[in-house]
Amino acid sequence: MQGPLPSQALTQQSAPYMTYTIGPNGRYVSTQTAYEPAGYFSMDLTLSQPEDMMLVDDLLYVADTGNQRIVRFDTDGHGDILVDGLNHPTGIFVTEEHHLYIADKGAKVVYHYDETMTRIGTYGRPSEPFFGEDSPYVPLKVTVGPRGILYIVGEGSTAGLIQLNQLGEFLGFFGTNTTSFSWLQILSNFFGITRAANIPTSPANVALDAKGSVFTVSPLASQSLKKFNIASTPILSISSRTQPVSVHLNAFDNIFMVSSEGIISEYDREGRLIFEFGGLDDGNRVSGLYVNPVDILTNDDHDVMVLDKATGQIQLLQRSEFAQLVHQGIINFKEGIYSLEQWETVLRMNSMFALANASLARGYYRLQAYEDALHYYGIAFDQEGFSEAFWQLRYRWLESNLSVVFLLILVGLVAFQLWKRIQKRLVLIGPIQAWIHSPLYQRVQQEGHLLRHVLAHPLDTYQDIKHLKKSSILMATLVYGSVLFVSVLEIYGTGFIFQRVDVTQFHLGMYVLTVLGGIGLFVFANYLVATITNGEGWLKDVYIATAHALVPYVVLTPLLTLVSNGLTLNEQIVMQLLDGLRYAWSGVLLILMIKEVHNYDVKALLKNIFLTLFTMLMMILIGFLLYVLTLQVWNYVEGIIAEVLLRG
Repeated sequence: MQGPLPSQALTQQSAPYMTYTIGPNGRYVSTQTAYEPAGYFSMDLTLSQPEDMMLVDDLLYVADTGNQRIVRFDTDGHGDILVDGLNHPTGIFVTEEHHLYIADKGAKVVYHYDETMTRIGTYGRPSEPFFGEDSPYVPLKVTVGPRGILYIVGEGSTAGLIQLNQLGEFLGFFGTNTTSFSWLQILSNFFGITRAANIPTSPANVALDAKGSVFTVSPLASQSLKKFNIASTPILSISSRTQPVSVHLNAFDNIFMVSSEGIISEYDREGRLIFEFGGLDDGNRVSGLYVNPVDILTNDDHDVMVLDKATGQIQLLQRSEFAQLVHQGIINFKEGIYSLEQWETVLRMNSMFALANASLARGYYRLQAYEDALHYYGIAFDQEGFSEAFWQLRYRWLESNLSVVFLLILVGLVAFQLWKRIQKRLVLIGPIQAWIHSPLYQRVQQEGHLLRHVLAHPLDTYQDIKHLKKSSILMATLVYGSVLFVSVLEIYGTGFIFQRVDVTQFHLGMYVLTVLGGIGLFVFANYLVATITNGEGWLKDVYIATAHALVPYVVLTPLLTLVSNGLTLNEQIVMQLLDGLRYAWSGVLLILMIKEVHNYDVKALLKNIFLTLFTMLMMILIGFLLYVLTLQVWNYVEGIIAEVLLRG
């Protein structure tokens, strides 16, 4: 609705909810109020359980479901009954020419009316064979795209939106929600156990943008909002913390969702959260809270209107000055205006506002101020943008210093050759020669050689450990300590572009217990299984040999960490190869270790591996149960002591 909010709106009041946005590291942080409750839209017609609304040319169309009609209001709230005597209308769509489409759930049809409200079309169940005899056709919502194609949300339509042309011919299903198998389903399929089919979830609502892209919302735990291109390929997905029931796009392509929990979320066109606020009314009829919100839209002033099915009212939320400032920055950027000062003003009001940092970063990037862009991309935790800015800085640096890099490499090669010659001469010096021939040095040299030898000759190495006792518990313990050290180094030292762990939330003590506990659990479980499956290895052999199997991880992890600070996302294949190599190499050595130390054939080897994993799982489960029981006993004893003290 154009211009200021209607005069019937109540006086603006303080919001009964907190407003959140995305801050550093993708965490939710509170921010200034984006939309203030501005009362209710006054109507001279009473609505009963309305389920949909649409605003076209200052005229508000509402599906008055409980009264079985479609009504229209002007800016002053004067209403007209456009279509009456419907069965159960739950969805409407109005074209620019004021043609009206009605999804009638009760009649199981979609009606088409022209601007004079004369019915000119009825879209019933498609007769095409490929629609499917068992496919349900219960229209709930409808929208119309380019070339008059209808997109219908159907109750139980798990194949996606129902797509019809203007003649009512079925074109196919659109925007299907894909499914994934849980580990239990995969295991059941492997053993041929029949389980209930994993059926996709039906979309709950649909909207189109100016370019004809289709947006759907679904009650899913992840990817609850999706944007599809004309080929029905998802090109954007957003996972909401709530279950959205309606989606709307405003004039500059910001995405609004309202959920069944009364939460309103606003995203920019790239799917980044801008504001999230709202909540459910507990019966006190508080303006800004809802009982059963079912639809949302914005007017020409970018204020928000929310339709509440339970109360039959439309709440008005007026945009704050802070939201206006943020929106103007988005509009400017969309039009190619890099309003850095405007976003700096937003940051002065809220330094945690991730979108402001990201927008400043993109602005500086367009101005080729890559160092500043890198700084703001880091604050916004935008790894993709950080990668692009880093690539530009790296290119500039290499362009200026490539000759120096080659010179340093040459100097390093020469220095290495000189050191090899100096080493040969140092060996001839008496004290050094005596140290080299000492038993301690010889032992260290032998065990160090074994660590290198396992990389190329694992079978010989495990035989030397088992039969010749060429390694020690001390060396194995040092290797385990190295595993822990390099894994912690990776967490803290990985470049920002490839960082997957939030170091601010990282608990070092718990991580140490997890790593060392996992290693100890494997060693102990493997030895226990070996004792009942005719394994020849002792606990000491398993402990030492397992450490040698982890040498590839110890060697490659520091290299992976170092490389991560010099690569961009375009070269992430290098990271993936190194990452896969260290785990695959250590995994192969671990399997060979079990085979050689316990002297198994292939069948016995597979049996040992499976039982080892099963034993580890059981030990974890037993440990968890003991923890829970101990906690309950402690709480019981604590309660008794507290009661005794209270009565005493």
